[in-house]
Amino acid sequence: MDRRNFVARTVAGAGAFTFATCGGGTGDDPVLAVATSQPSSPAIAQFLTWDGGSGPSRNHWSEKLALPWVHRGRGDWLDAQQEPQGSRPHALGTVLVGPLALDVTALVNRWLASGLNRGFYLRSTQDWAFTFAGRTSPDLAARPTLTIITNDATDVLPCTCNAMWSPSSFKARDSRESFLVAKGNHFAALQFDLSKATGPVKKAILNLTCRSLKYPGTLEVFELNPPEFRSDQGAHKQRTGIADGFAFDRGLAAHPSVLFAGDFSDLSKRRWQAGGSAPTTSQVRNPKTGTTYLRGLIPKAELWGCDLERVVVGGTREGLPASTETELYGRYYVFLEQDWGSELDGNKMPGWDGRFGWWNSMGYWQNTTGNGGARPTGLKVRNEKAKRWEYEGASMRGHGGPRSNDGNPYDDLFWLGGYIYHLDQIGAFGEPVKWQGVVMAKGQWYCIEHYIKMNSIAAPFDALGNGVALNDGEYKVWVDGVQAYERTNFRWRRHPEMGIQGFWLNWYHGGTSPAPRTMHFRMDSVVIARSYIGPRNEHL
Repeated sequence: MDRRNFVARTVAGAGAFTFATCGGGTGDDPVLAVATSQPSSPAIAQFLTWDGGSGPSRNHWSEKLALPWVHRGRGDWLDAQQEPQGSRPHALGTVLVGPLALDVTALVNRWLASGLNRGFYLRSTQDWAFTFAGRTSPDLAARPTLTIITNDATDVLPCTCNAMWSPSSFKARDSRESFLVAKGNHFAALQFDLSKATGPVKKAILNLTCRSLKYPGTLEVFELNPPEFRSDQGAHKQRTGIADGFAFDRGLAAHPSVLFAGDFSDLSKRRWQAGGSAPTTSQVRNPKTGTTYLRGLIPKAELWGCDLERVVVGGTREGLPASTETELYGRYYVFLEQDWGSELDGNKMPGWDGRFGWWNSMGYWQNTTGNGGARPTGLKVRNEKAKRWEYEGASMRGHGGPRSNDGNPYDDLFWLGGYIYHLDQIGAFGEPVKWQGVVMAKGQWYCIEHYIKMNSIAAPFDALGNGVALNDGEYKVWVDGVQAYERTNFRWRRHPEMGIQGFWLNWYHGGTSPAPRTMHFRMDSVVIARSYIGPRNEHL
């Protein structure tokens, strides 16, 4: 899907492009002192890049949010005619050692009129790099500024970011003190806070200071064209599903397409047939929704927080799957509390389980592959030593991003994605995939729905019934009723008895690094169905 489809078109001031966070579900909590009401959530500004080490890189406009460039390497810009990757700069000037002033009046006036302050994109025609003083340079007079002249006043605005990246590096750089610009090898993005500026502007001058160079050359100024993202439904029409006919999911469990629908009022093994949750996990009643959500946690210095699973396919006495489910939708609500976020690693989140393994006499599947670095084969095998059937399946969990802890303005936003074990993964561990253009904020409920359709299997078949796995497995995700991801070429299984084992509500820090602090999350309103479910109807 085109990541520019995830645009929330609400302009709320010239300082940056913003949107209101008013996403899925209510969250008032009479017990816990944590903000939960979406309408009170602050607006989130678009286009804020960062120069402290988690900003632009070869592949991403924002390493923190895992938002990629359309044109990887050099990045994305608009020219003076608003042409993407165009050749006509808004301003240009000859660079010598010392001050450089560039007239950017037309571009600044357009930002003030539209509210879309994307920032400046700098490139050079000189092969040898120019070194410019950055916004934290010890020489205060050399720092980048933007002079705004109106009929009433002259204001000199400090630079809020002077990020630099190179097509030769996968890593974002700390360029706060100084930054380089060179033809084909170093590019820069500069940003200024225009939220207090009022137009029309008679003159806008971008002021830079070159500290060193080998040869003079030309510096060109374009408009940065970063990707946009959403943290709620945004301007998109929400896709409703079978849940739309049931206020707050009441009665939804009786729908013919539904295999399971419920909250966390019951944590017994009758409802959740695997795993458990960390100590001090609690159940909290929400009077607005009439549901009981699980307030879970990943404890400090621990890896594991929750391992509940709603199994949809059990085993027979012979150790075979009792049935085969090949296509299902799974939906849940999630909320990150204010203590959420690790600078050490990301975290696993709920998703599908197709690991199987062998059917334990205690009444559960004991997996052998599909997580923890055990690569799946998709095969049914016979363990002659243990005299049992084993299925070497895979898992398809969600995935959440870490904090950067370097001052990034988006440090309380987290990228979302999947952590997918499959037959074509590179290496022993699962493949991380990003739901590009969608991020999760703290203090807000989100509706996340995972769809999976297992791949087909073709002849020839071996003596145990294992065939050829075709690359037509499907994985789709909706966030607050808006599609966030789609891929249709997965391979997970080689045996037709294998399918979907269950919906796995797994919360895990990393990786192998334990959580640096205790982090709380919430879950509510889980539904598993053979039809698209959609967000709760909270208006009936």
